[in-house]
Amino acid sequence: MRANSTLAKAVRFALISGAATAALATSIANAADDGAKVERIEVTGSRIKRTDMETATPVTVLSADDMAKQGFTNVQDALQSLTSTTGAMTTQSVHGFTPAASSISLRNAGASRTLTLINGKRLNQYPKPAGGTDNFVDTANLPMEAVARIEILQSGGSAIYGADAVGGVVNIILKRDFDGVAIKYRHGDTTEGGGGSDRIALSLGSSSERGNVSTFIEFTDTERLAATDRAVFGLDTDKVPYSKYSQYSSYGAGIAGIKPAGGTIPKGQRVLTASECEAGGFLWTGSACGFDRSKWRDLSPESTRFISSTNFNYELTDNLNFVGRLDFAQAKSTTLIEPMGIDNYTVNVAGDKITLGVDLDDSLTKTFDKSTGLGGDFKNAENGNYNYIRRLHEFGNRAGETTTRNYFFTAGLEGVIANDYSWDTSVNYGRTNVDVFNSGFATVGGLFNYLAEGTNGKSLLAPLNANDVSNTAYTPFEKAQSTQKNIQANITGPAFELPAGSADFAFGAEYTTQDYSSESDSESVKGNILSRGGSSGAGERSYWATYMELKLPVLEDLTLDAALRYDRYDDFGGNLSPQLTVEYRPLDELLVRGSISKVFRAPDMHRVYGDATKAFSNIIDFKQCQALGGTPSQKNPDPTLNKICNELNIDITTGANKELSAETGYTANIGTVYGGDSLNASLDIWEWKLDDMVSDISASKAAREYETYANMITRDALGTITHINTVAQNLAYQKVRGIDLTAGYGWDVGDLGELKLNFNGTYILLSEGKTDPTAAVDDDIDDGGLPQYKANVILGWYINDFETTLGAYHTARMHGVGYKSFKKAALDKGLAFDESANEIASQTKWNLTSAYNITDAIKVTGGVMNLFNAGPNFDPTDTAWPHYNRSSYDARGREWFVEGEVKF
Repeated sequence: MRANSTLAKAVRFALISGAATAALATSIANAADDGAKVERIEVTGSRIKRTDMETATPVTVLSADDMAKQGFTNVQDALQSLTSTTGAMTTQSVHGFTPAASSISLRNAGASRTLTLINGKRLNQYPKPAGGTDNFVDTANLPMEAVARIEILQSGGSAIYGADAVGGVVNIILKRDFDGVAIKYRHGDTTEGGGGSDRIALSLGSSSERGNVSTFIEFTDTERLAATDRAVFGLDTDKVPYSKYSQYSSYGAGIAGIKPAGGTIPKGQRVLTASECEAGGFLWTGSACGFDRSKWRDLSPESTRFISSTNFNYELTDNLNFVGRLDFAQAKSTTLIEPMGIDNYTVNVAGDKITLGVDLDDSLTKTFDKSTGLGGDFKNAENGNYNYIRRLHEFGNRAGETTTRNYFFTAGLEGVIANDYSWDTSVNYGRTNVDVFNSGFATVGGLFNYLAEGTNGKSLLAPLNANDVSNTAYTPFEKAQSTQKNIQANITGPAFELPAGSADFAFGAEYTTQDYSSESDSESVKGNILSRGGSSGAGERSYWATYMELKLPVLEDLTLDAALRYDRYDDFGGNLSPQLTVEYRPLDELLVRGSISKVFRAPDMHRVYGDATKAFSNIIDFKQCQALGGTPSQKNPDPTLNKICNELNIDITTGANKELSAETGYTANIGTVYGGDSLNASLDIWEWKLDDMVSDISASKAAREYETYANMITRDALGTITHINTVAQNLAYQKVRGIDLTAGYGWDVGDLGELKLNFNGTYILLSEGKTDPTAAVDDDIDDGGLPQYKANVILGWYINDFETTLGAYHTARMHGVGYKSFKKAALDKGLAFDESANEIASQTKWNLTSAYNITDAIKVTGGVMNLFNAGPNFDPTDTAWPHYNRSSYDARGREWFVEGEVKF
């Protein structure tokens, strides 16, 4: 009976992190108590089917019930709540390349190094890469109602799953044999207004003696959350009261002079008065004509999502099943940001002539009489170079309408040979199409022709009428597609007998082809659209892999598991990834475990095959600002100096680098798990390292740390930054080490029901890397933007047909993103540096949900998320809007929801 006893303990061990659904735990435990043969299942992190849920590699499991109790609406919200999640791309990234998509990063490894699966099958990558470089799996359109549980492997799994599993694996297990009809409706809203949502879900299932077909359909409609909806957090205006570095945009309307080498800034250009400024639709800041961008911005977009998933299985014979799944999802979102802000049109004053030009196209020039040209804006100007600064609010919001369509199909066979050997084979196909249509833009040449019209041209400080806008407006578009075709086969079962038990094995192989194409309109690709970049590219990759895993019971209490995988890429060659794990059970209640594996990762396809992406960025030119006597982020009455020290708009290049090499490294984990009758706990120490890690340096960071990244920066003859090359590069290395702690305790309080308390925490001991072998080590925790620890505490009370859950989600205090740069600037000047004043405060959010089963077929649920209306914790060093870390915080504030479910 020792096997069953160990199994029962293992199930209890698993419960410390919600490691199985209640139904699964109950069925296994009952089987063990009855002495029946226990069904073997495959647990994420191993290909070998087993009878226990707890393995040598740490796996956290969120059941559908767990997610419902905590009030999560979708898969993204549930994954983002994990303490092991150290980065998330959400729909708050309204200015990014992928405003309609979401992703998850585990262990600070990045979304492209976190593998996402459904039922163990790879998902297609989103065709528009994050930041123009990073491929990822979109978690925004994954089916919630079809989910039975989500298994999160919190350790590298390259030897089992391949190159993408450096930071971990998210495996979404779908409901397999749903029978009946269920309909669920949920309405949610925020107490501050904006961001409300409605969700309706329909579940259909029919079973026969030999099979089942289940269909899950969801439709979600989410309201726009505008920055003006969050006046309570100060986000309705650019001048955030909680950030001394926030300010209104200097890109309102004005003229700046460009300082000639060894000379003075030219004087005499026209400056709008306060009344002219406000009459033109701008904002008078007291000394200049600016603009309040937040009045036009979204915090998250309006969106609709339709998701369907159909699963089927049919028993062809007693030992052979036909299985498959068909998924379709379509999402549409509209993101609004502020109108174009430009400084591209230059004017050279020489004697009695002025020449209009464009810094984006040297072929566009026209000369006018100084006294009458361009509305007389330069009739009193000294000789020199000038440029117009203008917010083109007459064109309205820059808007992006993104439509995403996901398709996935899998079909295969599952069988048993000789009662002991389980095998499966499948063919899998996935495709994602993304169409983006934009508005609120103009071409460089179109606006030049407007300014150069006639004998004297027109002033860019003057308002544009509707006809002017119509004649110069342009609608850019992007079309992107990615596909993935995969064939795989696996077999698992006993290999041979050892004195301590059966040695089990798994063996398999797979073949995959991936391709993508991304096409922007021709004007965007040429860089002919004001305040906007664009790129096109295409690539194809194929690879095959074979793997073997062997589980050896060396002693009754000691088990070794060895895995070996060989991947062969047609563009990056082959690599062997071994893994060794150890399980030691000195007591039924105690498991000691460890693992180490080698990892290999080929760079993302878009980083290799994509065309260069042209984009724009607002930065602070720290070097030039200080050279001209200014102070970064402090307002200056001189418009040119103010722009350089606060809001310099430059063009950047990001995208592919065909010279990249593959990443190699290791992952390791050692820990222990205790499972008693009431108390469950686990402690794991983990580490991963990648050499030649592919990443990119942001334009703002390069400008802040200009000595380290001087080779990325282009400056004009006057020393001001004009361009930053942020294409991907192989950095020297990245290493991350941390501790995971989980604990759970249950009380039986008699007539008052049951209480269950669960704790999950992650503490990062080390996160460091180098940009090149000769550079200094970058400490991510000290540099800023990374919380050192996160912790969740969940308390549940269950009595008869009523249950309620209170959850606390804590993010630790952290250094601001500009902490390193501001500290260096202060110390270089011999000034004192106040560390606490440059840190982001810790935050704890509280969620409260309750549910009542009116009958076996009717259930009502309600809850309040973010019970105390905690807003985003502002970063005192973040000079860019919205002045808080969008991967750690959001501005939704308090939310409430009610939900009803009826089963037939």
